[in-house]
Amino acid sequence: MVEEQLTIEAQETVDELWAEQVIPFKFTAYRVEAREPGHYTVHFSDTQLPLLFVYWNPEKESYKRAVREVVERTVGRRSRAKCAGQNWPV
Repeated sequence: MVEEQLTIEAQETVDELWAEQVIPFKFTAYRVEAREPGHYTVHFSDTQLPLLFVYWNPEKESYKRAVREVVERTVGRRSRAKCAGQNWPV
């Protein structure tokens, strides 16, 4: 049940980043696995980004914020190289 809610929140975060034009492609979170306390693997149905590792301390930040930071850092790094010279906010 908790992992289902975390999957929903991960997808909401991706949707928000897409709407804000922070990421250049949209992808779908389909599963979150809790590996140990504070360590989660978010699985995506996308070949460009199959999974991300999220480290989350609920006492310091929200889960959505933790996911957002990892997605921005990972996808942003990949997209800057691909979007050089294109009409995309970098």
